[in-house]
Amino acid sequence: MTTTNIESITKIANDLVAHCKSPNDNMIDHDAKIWDKHFAESWTSIEGDGKVYTGRDAVMAKYKEWEAGVTCHSCEATGPFVGPNGFSVIFDLDMEPKDGSWPRTMMQEVADYTVENGKIVKEEFRYPANGM
Repeated sequence: MTTTNIESITKIANDLVAHCKSPNDNMIDHDAKIWDKHFAESWTSIEGDGKVYTGRDAVMAKYKEWEAGVTCHSCEATGPFVGPNGFSVIFDLDMEPKDGSWPRTMMQEVADYTVENGKIVKEEFRYPANGM
């Protein structure tokens, strides 16, 4: 049986969602495992505010900055929702800033992943216009 693009994307998508649902103590070390397995060497990560990060080092710097400023009490992943060129996952986050600059908040975001040649080449995060 020949594997179609949808089947390949579905496998990647299911792996990513299972990864997101597995417990971890260190987000960067944990996510490095899925990056090694399913992400292109120099993928692009785009945040909902338009900031673009290209490559693993830039994405790790983004993660470190986020972890330094935010306490994430929980993160639930729903999906994946698969299409011919990628997939989406809905994340529900319970978080608060470490500096107290805004109250503890429940935020929902959609992550869209573009897959080319069996690897994720772009992730784009979308969240409500008010940011929370």
